[in-house]
Amino acid sequence: MGAGSSIEWTESTWNPLTGCTKISPGCTHCYAERLARRLQAMRSARYANGFQLTLHRAALELPLQ
Repeated sequence: MGAGSSIEWTESTWNPLTGCTKISPGCTHCYAERLARRLQAMRSARYANGFQLTLHRAALELPLQ
């Protein structure tokens, strides 16, 4: 989980998913896809699959800790 979030209405964030599925023409110039490619090139473990929708099972139980 992300600690020390800069979002004013929360203390932390959690997302067990990375990637997405393009569903509309508005997805053509998706910033998140470019970021995913960059993180994959940097060998970030969570982006090993690039922008392919990926569930990170180990992250599912983080809110319970």
